[in-house]
Amino acid sequence: MEPRYKDSVVVITGGGRGIGRAIALEFAGEGATVVLAGRRMDALETTAREAVTAGGNADVVHCDVAKDAHLHALVGHTIRTQGKIDVLVNNAGVVAGGRLDEIGPDDVRRMVEVNIWATIRLSQLALPHMREAGAGTIVNVSSVAGRIGLPYYATYCASKFALRGFSEALRREVRPDGIHVMAVYPGGTATDMLENVEFDRVGLPVATAEQVARAVIRGVRRRQPEVFVGAGDALVSRWNDLAPWTVDLGVDAVRERVHRAVANQRTS
Repeated sequence: MEPRYKDSVVVITGGGRGIGRAIALEFAGEGATVVLAGRRMDALETTAREAVTAGGNADVVHCDVAKDAHLHALVGHTIRTQGKIDVLVNNAGVVAGGRLDEIGPDDVRRMVEVNIWATIRLSQLALPHMREAGAGTIVNVSSVAGRIGLPYYATYCASKFALRGFSEALRREVRPDGIHVMAVYPGGTATDMLENVEFDRVGLPVATAEQVARAVIRGVRRRQPEVFVGAGDALVSRWNDLAPWTVDLGVDAVRERVHRAVANQRTS
């Protein structure tokens, strides 16, 4: 059987590590050309080699997603070299944990720039090309922290909740153009982004990046509006919408353990 995504071009921010890398390898295994964007060229080039071994093609672009010129260059390079963008995966993200008044302004600014602004801006730049083609998919990787407010993650939750509203509104805006928009809500995932968070202290389940990637590619194929990785994450998220006070009680039981687990977390 011919690979499902042969001749498809998939742009992935944060494509060299963690969830981005796993998504790249899943698409490459289905024959796609993956364009990997990020700041760490060594990681991007390693993932590119793995993508070719998996059965796809790969290109790498140095890109700080917080810089508008870099986003223009990423889209321009992809259109020049590949001719189109079939799937855009807005995956790049940063996080800082701790009490709100302990999180520095630079950390807050970086989360806004990378987690929200870059996703919106890159979607703006890719959309005209998708509209011209009459097809395309935009995948926005949010988090369960974009569905449930978590103590000591207030600024991170703010950035990820924003992606929920953005994805839902954009999905309804571009449906007539044949473009699909999907939000992804992973829970705790074993990547270097969370390497300093001791989930075992809190008793939370941890998924692998590969599990998230398989859920993403399945959601793209089925044109799902939202993707949760675990049934438990979906259930708790829905329950939080219906009865948030009960979730408050559950969080109270682990509040200090959460604080100790995340207080030293910083990524960039």
